[in-house]
Amino acid sequence: LQVLSDVFNAPVFTIDTANSACLGSAYRAIHGLAAERNVSLADVVKLAPEPRLAVTPTPGAEEV
Repeated sequence: LQVLSDVFNAPVFTIDTANSACLGSAYRAIHGLAAERNVSLADVVKLAPEPRLAVTPTPGAEEV
């Protein structure tokens, strides 16, 4: 996670859910189905588990 954070110079958040990549895909699919009714992605994921900050970029990593 630290390498991802340093490479993209962005904080990385995680959730305590198994198969969370699959969960994210499912939320996007639901959003696609609900989009014709003008439902926002924020409304689709409002009951999702709260993410927690896992790592932040190492200071100066963007210059490497």
